Amino acid sequence: MNQEERLIRVLNYLETNKTMNIKKMCEMFHISRDTARRDIVKLSKNKAIVRTYGGVALATFHKKINTYQVRSQTELETKKSIGMKAANIIANNDMIYLDVSTTVNFVAQHLQSKNVTIVTNSIDTAYMLAQSEDTTIHLLGGTLNKVSRHTTGTSTTEKLKDYHFDKVFIGTAGITEDGIYYGFEEDIYFKRELIKHADQVILVADHTKWNQRRNYKGLTLESIDTFITNQVMSNDLYNTLKENGVEVVITSED
Repeated sequence: MNQEERLIRVLNYLETNKTMNIKKMCEMFHISRDTARRDIVKLSKNKAIVRTYGGVALATFHKKINTYQVRSQTELETKKSIGMKAANIIANNDMIYLDVSTTVNFVAQHLQSKNVTIVTNSIDTAYMLAQSEDTTIHLLGGTLNKVSRHTTGTSTTEKLKDYHFDKVFIGTAGITEDGIYYGFEEDIYFKRELIKHADQVILVADHTKWNQRRNYKGLTLESIDTFITNQVMSNDLYNTLKENGVEVVITSED
């Protein structure tokens, strides 16, 4: 099968599935990752298609997921209150992981005076905490995603196996009664590996993420121990969280 034939099949696949990653392209067409990347470069010249980290998506679908820069400027006061509450449960000498998340970034802001070891793949988090003399920072290597300013890839995920965390703090693109959602397929594999190496998993998200489904369901509710948010939620979501053993912490109740 030549490149033009592959590109037509990719476009047909996107019409139904909206996104496609490199792994899927390699499996579907029996091609190497280098060939898949060349196909992606060619596809990205079509204005209806955009490159994502690790694949391609329909432009109209991709726009539904706000960019990292846009999200970092929304619900600022809410995220600050969630970040402060989350930081308060961190003890000196904890080994913690901070996810790539605009809300988790506010956790980092409140850690600069704590004697903790922090592992992250977020460039922004590492830079922020580099100002502190008390924190030890491990920045995971990998391929740099220039949009959301974090490292990604197989080597990044594999490196998690070298650690055991007292607490991990993760964000989400959406949470419903049936699980925790993310915008990109790479996110779910990383999160699933991450929680294997944690004593306590803390999800931080504001009310705009409630009852929102995104592209991929990454984790079950029982995967997390604590959910920190800013408002009282619907009884259905709250009760389902409690049934799955999740502690719900609401900042507005302080």
